[in-house]
Amino acid sequence: MVADEHFVIRIPDNLPLEGAAPLLCAGITTYSPLRYYGLDKPGMHVGVVGLGGLGHVAVKFAKAMGVRVTAISTSPSKKEEAIKRLKADSFLVNRKQDQMLAAMGTMDGIIDTVSAVHPILPSIRLLKTNGKLVVLGAPEKPHELPVFPLLMGKAHINGVTHFKVQTLDWTKESYNFD
Repeated sequence: MVADEHFVIRIPDNLPLEGAAPLLCAGITTYSPLRYYGLDKPGMHVGVVGLGGLGHVAVKFAKAMGVRVTAISTSPSKKEEAIKRLKADSFLVNRKQDQMLAAMGTMDGIIDTVSAVHPILPSIRLLKTNGKLVVLGAPEKPHELPVFPLLMGKAHINGVTHFKVQTLDWTKESYNFD
């Protein structure tokens, strides 16, 4: 096979191929919105909804960027993994009203990796004014869109695509994180 040199990247010698492979899909899917939407600045607070494959990678990249990360899940059993293994700063069970109320208005952005249909209003409530909710999961049915928070300037809801030319550069850049 012959590939156009503009679309080939060098994988660093110190990165095993089995470690590099996920970065070409789940890695760039989570890395690119963190960068594109400006959620990559040290000291920012980002929530990651869902702790499957994409969620794991999103937490790791955000932490490597110096971002304060809250892992958000419906499953309380994921707390230990989120805090101890992934090094999230905090953990919310999004079915626990008291936890969600205590975290209202505290996050600069949220990366939602869940591919099942679920309400997005609880995530919007966690955002600071003009916060960004980036939806990565593609459920079978459309999300119900709460319009009032958008009218009040509360949130920006975004999707993710691979941002063309930037994607290749960001893929190379993503290999430089530990």
